Amino acid sequence: MHGHEAELLTTTLLMLSAIGCGLILKFVRQPPLVGYIMAGLFIGPSGLGLIDYSAEISSLAELGIILLLFIIGMELSVKAFLSVVRPALIATMAQIMCSIFLAFLVSFYFAWSAPQILLVGFILTLSSTAVALMVLDSLGLLRAHVGQLTVGVLVAQDIAVVPMLVFAGAGAGVLAEWPLLVARIGLAVTVLGGLLFWIARTARLRLPYGQALENNVELSVLLGLGLCFMAASLTGFMGLSPVFGAFCAGLAVSHTNLRKPILDATHPLQSLLIVIFFVSIGLLVDLSYVVAHWGMILAVTVAVLCLKTILGGLLLYVGGEPIGRALVSSLITPQIGEFSFVLTTTGVASGIFISQEADFLLAVIAASLFVSPIWSNVLHYLVVRSKIHLLGEQKKLSNAPG
Repeated sequence: MHGHEAELLTTTLLMLSAIGCGLILKFVRQPPLVGYIMAGLFIGPSGLGLIDYSAEISSLAELGIILLLFIIGMELSVKAFLSVVRPALIATMAQIMCSIFLAFLVSFYFAWSAPQILLVGFILTLSSTAVALMVLDSLGLLRAHVGQLTVGVLVAQDIAVVPMLVFAGAGAGVLAEWPLLVARIGLAVTVLGGLLFWIARTARLRLPYGQALENNVELSVLLGLGLCFMAASLTGFMGLSPVFGAFCAGLAVSHTNLRKPILDATHPLQSLLIVIFFVSIGLLVDLSYVVAHWGMILAVTVAVLCLKTILGGLLLYVGGEPIGRALVSSLITPQIGEFSFVLTTTGVASGIFISQEADFLLAVIAASLFVSPIWSNVLHYLVVRSKIHLLGEQKKLSNAPG
């Protein structure tokens, strides 16, 4: 242990600040993950300067995202997803195109290059899986049809993250290497399509030692992490995103009798790493830049939330969903998601973005997560009002003569 006092102190500060800010947000009935971002701002380089964004924190945050996709894969009901796959895919693909078009219009002001326009469009498209699932669960809508629809849209976005990450990591000359990019995307679609077809057409596999794993948390954690990281490493070496491999591994495990013990054992570890991920977001945001450009950041954030809410509802409606259900789903997913941070930092590392562009994007993404609870409150109000309205209509019908 000698010589690691600094790392222990850093970990202690990170955890205590996350607990404190998370409890404050919980007390005012807001998502604790917003408090985790606040904790990063508070103790980060632009706050008190107690912790810097280090390689160790970056690695832990990346592991949290990988485990998040692994667990989403295990929790996904393929049958439920296939029931909403048409509107989910229509909404996701159309939103990608609309976001790219919006980025193209804005590029006349910022003088963005073609790779920057595409990557900004990708960043604006994605919603926060963690926030949306938390909102759905708090409103009791996770198992309802609107919850399945929203999860379907989120899963479609998570699948789309794979080619987006491949694009972001290819660098400023990505468009000159489009055949390789198309080949990687085709490979990812083929692998995922084959996996979904196998799950839909075969019975759940009963693997040996399932009973033994249910009674041994340590073995369940080791097996779950081993499968997750092995798949992530494999797809990483194939030129695809590691999160794609983790998601596919979770899907495969969900179709076996090992799903429950592995899911129960790995969920707490994933929750811890996700906390580190959101704290790392706060560490990356430059508060001095936010203070200097707060007006533009706020205006862009509100515009993005409004446009994503309206556009998401319209696209789901065009995809065949009732307007009320489409609106509720779009109100859950207007914020910019956690993978947008990954795309932004990857774009900086590959040379697509410079630091000033990244500062602006990171600030807008973080601000959208801060403001999104307001949208959640609006959703809660609409849900309660709609229930009251429906009960009133039912009462009128029951009291009507004949």
